[in-house]
Amino acid sequence: MTGVAAASFFSNVCRFGGCGLHFESLGELIVHIEDNHIDTDPRVLERQELQQPTYVALSYINRYQRCIQM
Repeated sequence: MTGVAAASFFSNVCRFGGCGLHFESLGELIVHIEDNHIDTDPRVLERQELQQPTYVALSYINRYQRCIQM
């Protein structure tokens, strides 16, 4: 990864759908993306699961693990 790409990766700016909001920490950015840009409607999630993607988003795994730990 080049210096410019690495610098933009660590900027804590939401680039999801051109959102552009800035956050103090990576944790705040992740919570924002999960709460505002990732659909949690069970019907949508079920459709996605039926499509059997070749990978699973890390945010989906993290959200699942947090539910189990509670």
